[in-house]
Amino acid sequence: MKTLLVAINSQFVHTNLAVLYLKAACSGIGNTEILEFTVNEPINRIYSRIISENPDVVCFSCYIWNIEVVSKLSDDLKKAMPGIIIIAGGPEVSFENGGLLAENRNVDYIIAGEGEEKLPWLLNLIKDGRTPGPEEIQWLKSYSEIKNLENLRLPYTMIEKGSLKNRIAYIEASRGCPFRCAYCISSVTKGVRYFPLEKVYEAIEILSESGSEIIKFVDRTFNCNEERALNIWQYILKFRDKGMVFHFEIDPGLLTDDMLKCLEKMPEGLVQVEAGIQSVHRNTLSAVQRPDNTEKAFDALKRLIFFGNIHVHVDLIAGLPYESYGNFRISFNRVYSLFAHRFQLGFLKLLRGSELKNRAERFGICYRSYPPYEIIGNSYISPAELVRLKDIEECLELFYNSGRFMLTMKILYYALGEPFAFYEKLSSYMRQKGYLDRSVGAGELYWILYDYVKQEYPFIANDIAESLRYDYLSSMKRPTLPEFLQKNDYSLRKEKEKLISQHQNRLKDMLPRLKFKSLNEIWHQIYISEFKFENKSEFLPNGLMVFDFGDISPVTGLAKSYPLGME
Repeated sequence: MKTLLVAINSQFVHTNLAVLYLKAACSGIGNTEILEFTVNEPINRIYSRIISENPDVVCFSCYIWNIEVVSKLSDDLKKAMPGIIIIAGGPEVSFENGGLLAENRNVDYIIAGEGEEKLPWLLNLIKDGRTPGPEEIQWLKSYSEIKNLENLRLPYTMIEKGSLKNRIAYIEASRGCPFRCAYCISSVTKGVRYFPLEKVYEAIEILSESGSEIIKFVDRTFNCNEERALNIWQYILKFRDKGMVFHFEIDPGLLTDDMLKCLEKMPEGLVQVEAGIQSVHRNTLSAVQRPDNTEKAFDALKRLIFFGNIHVHVDLIAGLPYESYGNFRISFNRVYSLFAHRFQLGFLKLLRGSELKNRAERFGICYRSYPPYEIIGNSYISPAELVRLKDIEECLELFYNSGRFMLTMKILYYALGEPFAFYEKLSSYMRQKGYLDRSVGAGELYWILYDYVKQEYPFIANDIAESLRYDYLSSMKRPTLPEFLQKNDYSLRKEKEKLISQHQNRLKDMLPRLKFKSLNEIWHQIYISEFKFENKSEFLPNGLMVFDFGDISPVTGLAKSYPLGME
C-alpha cells in the first residue's frame, strides 16, 4: 500500500513539520512518502504530481491557507482514481465536524487533533482491507492530543543534510499553551506538554546541518517554563559562529530577570523573538481571556530592544472586543513607541475551534465565511474603519517593517508626536495617489516619503532629506544616490579616493573589517557622507559617517556605519 502525505505550504520557504511526524509514526505501514507544494503552484501541477505517484491513500495536512485547494484536489482525485482513499487532518478540519470538508463526500476520513496515533491505526485498518465502525469514525473526528510526547518517534532524522537550504526549519520543544486566549485554538487545549530536553538538543544538532539558516521553534509560548527556556538558550550558544538564527515566540510578560540576562549575553543576531501584545486595554484582554501583564511586558521589551543584539518582533490584533478605532489608536501608539525591529498589525480571524468564534454573536462580530475567516466588523469597530486600518497596515509594511527607514521613522516620531495620526494621513495620501494599488519598488519609496514630507511637514524637510540619505545608504548598500538625495558628489571615484586617503588612519581604527582585510581590498564597499541635522539629538549621526556595505548587522540587515567626526 502506497500512502502520500501531502503538504501544501503557504510559501516555498516554509516546511511542514506535521507530515514529518506522521511519516515517522507510520513507518513500516506500507510505503509512506511525503510530497510538499505551495499554494502558489498551479493546482493542476499538484494534481498531476499526485496522480503520477499512483497512490492508494492520500493524506492532506489542512490549514486556513490551503483548505480550499485541498477540497478541489479531493474532487479531482476521486474522479481520476475512484478507488483512492483520501484522509484529511490538521487544524482546519479538527473542529466543527471537519469544517469546509464536513460535507465533502470525496474525503473518506477526517482525523481531528494530533494524528500520530490515529493515522497509523487507520492505515493499518485500510491495509488489512477493513473499515472503521461508527464509534471509531467518531473517535477519529473528535479532537484529541498525544498525552506522552516521550513515546513519539521524532522525525528530524529523516531530514537530509543540506536539504533545507533557503528554507525555514521548524522544531518544537513543547505542545500546548499555558494560556487559553479566546482567538486561538489553544483555547481548547489543556496545559503544556514537553519533549525531553535531550531529544530537543538532538533535533537542533540535526537541523544545524540541514542547510537552513533559520531554525524556528513553533512552541506557542516558548518561555512559559523558565528552566527549560534557559537550558535551550544556553545550548544554542554552541552555534554562535554557524551563521544561524533561532526564532522563538514568547510572552514578554513572562520574561524574568534571569531570562533577560541570558538574552543580553547572546551573540548579535543569534536569536529572534516574536512577542504578542495584541492589545493594551484591560477590558479587551479580559474579554479574550488573555492575562493582563501589559506593563511588565513593555518593560521587558524595552530592555530586549535596548540590548541591540536580538531582533524583536511585536504583534497587535485589530478587531478584538471592546477595542474601538480610537482605542486601537492608543494600542498602536503605545506599541510603536517601543521601536521594535518589526511591528505586525494583524486582523482578527475567527478560527475554527476558537472560543471567540463561539462567542462571536455576543460581540457583534461579522467575519468572512471563507478562509482565513477575517473580521469584517463588530459592535466596536466598523467595516469602514477596518478598511482604513488595512491601508495603515500597508504603509506600516512599506515604510516601517521594510526596515529601510528606521532613522527617518524616529525623526518623524519625535518631531510629529503621535505615529498613528502620521500613518493615517500618509495612508490617505498613498491611496489618493494610487500607490496602494500597485507594487512600489524600494527606491521609489524614498522619493514618495521625501516628496510627502516636503509637502506636509516642510519644517522638518531638511532633516528628513538627511535621514533618508542615511537610510538609503544603510539599506540599499550602494553608493549611487538618487538625485534628490545627493549632497556632495562623493560617488565619483576620484573624490571618493581622496576622502578615503584623507581619513585612512581613522578608518583603520574605526572599521572592524580592516582587522582582516586591507583598505585597498574593501575601498569599493566604503562610502563616506556628511550629515548636518538642524535638530540636534543623540541618535542623529551629525558629521562625517563611513558606511561599510560589507559589514551587515545580523539583527537589522542594514550596513553598519561609523562616525569619522566633523569635516
